[in-house]
Amino acid sequence: MQSDNAHPETQTASSVPTTLVSPTQSEELSDDTLIDSITTLSKINGIAVVQQGARLAVIGELLASILTHLPLSMRADIAKSFRDRIESVMSLGDDRCLHEKYHSALLTEVNRYLNVLR
Repeated sequence: MQSDNAHPETQTASSVPTTLVSPTQSEELSDDTLIDSITTLSKINGIAVVQQGARLAVIGELLASILTHLPLSMRADIAKSFRDRIESVMSLGDDRCLHEKYHSALLTEVNRYLNVLR
């Protein structure tokens, strides 16, 4: 003869230990879990943004250093090509509703590199 403990799926609800939680406690636990998750996500995203910013700063400075060592005739050709390509990128942005800060940052970077090419 087998006992009920031999097959856990046959245990009755009353034999499974449970912890009763009031609706208020459940809501607080859920809110705390949500806040903890949002905090963790914010930290991870913040770190990723800072790391991406550092990478872009290094790439930007490397590019500026390289551009200053090119002959003037080559810089003029690069500036023209760069302006054409940026115009194309900006037209893509016109088709979408991008935030003003995007356009501002884009133009700031474009002007930075055009100044280096002079």
